[in-house]
Amino acid sequence: MTDELTYALSRLRADVGGSVAPPPGARLRQVAERRRRHRRIATGMVAAAVVGAILVSGGLIWRGGPSKTAPVPGVSPSPSPTRTASADARPSKQVPARQGPPQTPAIWAGVDWASATITLPAHEGCPSGTVTLRKEAFIMGFGMDRIVGPVSSWPKISILPEPVMYGDLNGDGKPEAVLYADCKQTVEDSGDGEGQLLAVRRDGATLRALGWSGPRGELITEWWVDGGRIVMDAKPWHTDWGYRLGAARAYQWTGQSFTEVDSGLPGIVSAIDFAPVAGLIGCPAASIRFGDRRQVTSDGVTWDLTQPSAPDQLQHLADLDGEGHRRVLIAVSCGGTAAVVLLDRLADGSFRAVDAIRPPEGTTVADWALTYGVLTVKTGSGQEIPYTWNGEYFQR
Repeated sequence: MTDELTYALSRLRADVGGSVAPPPGARLRQVAERRRRHRRIATGMVAAAVVGAILVSGGLIWRGGPSKTAPVPGVSPSPSPTRTASADARPSKQVPARQGPPQTPAIWAGVDWASATITLPAHEGCPSGTVTLRKEAFIMGFGMDRIVGPVSSWPKISILPEPVMYGDLNGDGKPEAVLYADCKQTVEDSGDGEGQLLAVRRDGATLRALGWSGPRGELITEWWVDGGRIVMDAKPWHTDWGYRLGAARAYQWTGQSFTEVDSGLPGIVSAIDFAPVAGLIGCPAASIRFGDRRQVTSDGVTWDLTQPSAPDQLQHLADLDGEGHRRVLIAVSCGGTAAVVLLDRLADGSFRAVDAIRPPEGTTVADWALTYGVLTVKTGSGQEIPYTWNGEYFQR
């Protein structure tokens, strides 16, 4: 592919990402990818996804190139040593046992979302009262179904039956289920801008929704329950609330509704120390202060945090050890060199690079997916390269 065509495709993707309100199919395409990798979930919508798939396969170059002792949320227990060898040259280590998919609590055993009956609270644009769900075959050979209800009236609720996260949200000692859902008004309604997380409790055979959480219409890459809160890696789609790269939002049940509380994961708001990975990414051993900016020039070198997907549907919050300590994954370029960099948040709010992956010479970072300690980096040329976290660094 010529540089001119690559540039044109890159510009097209940027323009589409900034101006087209996508229909809902892309969210389901991404669920298919997540099923294939057993983890990834994104709630994007078919036009933007189709364009993104074409651009990635065509060689897109993005713009700008419970633990034994609970850690402070998002804060590194200790800085990592500097490494200068290339990622592929480092020795492989034995990979520690890590968690897999969350086990279904006994109270939720046997629940089939495709035929469930749920009592829903009043919520603008959504059905309320007792709603019976059914499975409805979807489109375009994605091998997926959607689950909707009520069967014969509008509005309807549509849910994604996986992933489902569990945790006690109301303090009664029993776990609730948290899953993604959206609402549609008519058969022509795409549901665009309607998605949120729905928390459901079970009392015997009765399912009753506690309520909805999260900004309506956001893109949710991942969510989990921590300390009675629903925490989500959510990015703006229709309304920008001041999102910072690597930030999370958290919601607490008040007895009446979910209200936003501090997530303890504010995102990148200050400096990043790249010294530990300077030899891996081929960039200066610099500490760069970004603030609210994504691009900074320092000592003649331009550092860019512009992420490779538009809109950003990547997983940025990584629990690599299965202990609840979440690091931040970013794409960074400097002086024409691109890499995926893993960051730890320090006690002062700054970040220190832990590890980095630079794709093979002549390729760029187009995408990535994280599945229980395996980071699969997709390059602009269409390669999918898996790297396994061994407790210290990613190994091939």
